[in-house]
Amino acid sequence: MRAIVKSGDGQVSVQEVADLPGPGPGEVTVNVAATAICGTDRNEITGTTGMIPRIMGHEVCGIVAAVGEPVPGIPIGASVGDRVVLETDAYLCRSCHWCRTKQYNRCPNRTGIGRTANGGLAEQITIRSDAVHRLPDNVSLLEGALLEPLAVAVHSVLEGPFEIGPDSTVVVIGPGTMGQLCAQVVAAVGARVIVVGLERHEARLKVAKETGAHYTVSSGADDVRALVSELTGGMGVDYVFECSGSVDQVVDGLSYLRKGGMFGLVAFYKDPLVVDAMTIMQNELNVVGCRGKRPSSFRTALALLRNGHLNLLPVIGAVHCLDEWDLAIEEVSRGVKVVMTPGGAPLDTELPDHLKS
Repeated sequence: MRAIVKSGDGQVSVQEVADLPGPGPGEVTVNVAATAICGTDRNEITGTTGMIPRIMGHEVCGIVAAVGEPVPGIPIGASVGDRVVLETDAYLCRSCHWCRTKQYNRCPNRTGIGRTANGGLAEQITIRSDAVHRLPDNVSLLEGALLEPLAVAVHSVLEGPFEIGPDSTVVVIGPGTMGQLCAQVVAAVGARVIVVGLERHEARLKVAKETGAHYTVSSGADDVRALVSELTGGMGVDYVFECSGSVDQVVDGLSYLRKGGMFGLVAFYKDPLVVDAMTIMQNELNVVGCRGKRPSSFRTALALLRNGHLNLLPVIGAVHCLDEWDLAIEEVSRGVKVVMTPGGAPLDTELPDHLKS
């Protein structure tokens, strides 16, 4: 079969690899219809972390091709022919505290598809039988490729200590894929959401406004603070989710909060965070790390989609086949959310107009 393989530092290409042997006990094999490219995929082209060689890609959906023999205690999430989205945990120890409490994102022994196990930028993938979730009938395979980042957004916004509701005002910093999805989840629970970007993010901020953001700001921190003050009577917002990965935005974001407000760190940061501890202490702020997702995150994300609360298609900026990998990764470097179609299974919907070339 064909796949996108990382074979060394900076060496990523379309390759012919061995066909999968079929699922073993407690596994399912999926014909891949669509795999979205994450910013971490682009970052991992260089460097030597993870398994080498490996098939890349972890935002995967497709159609179940085969189901292995059942294993006691491990449920089978789907049947042959079902349209499914995949969790990213390839291996779990199932014995640590975190596994026993279904907090798989914290398992110290887990491996993840696309990095420490083969991923889904390929025609097929085999994974744990309890790592697949059926797509609702009203959710296409193309949209399914965004379920994994959507599950991260759900975990960040709804499964942490935040108590977001209709009376909440929330700032989301960074209008990339994660920021867009966090903003949609915030809006879905009735909160007022402000999405913050830079002037070069005009197109992304427009999408955010079209998909539920009440306000967008594309200029400096002073302008955000002015809007926040106007909307909250000078108090500050209840919650901030930082999705840009900018240390400077963390510092600015803390200044948007009211006393007792909560700050969620959703992005990855290359540089150490340096913040004013006295500001956090004096204003009784709470800073919370938001990492990964859990099976419950997928279930909630799918329920929100099933009930029509979210709109994923506008977030997708391009669709490419495997042979267009170089073009796809160049677009990702410009902030475009790209979905690849490896060809293991066909898409079940026509491309929307903004994705037709």
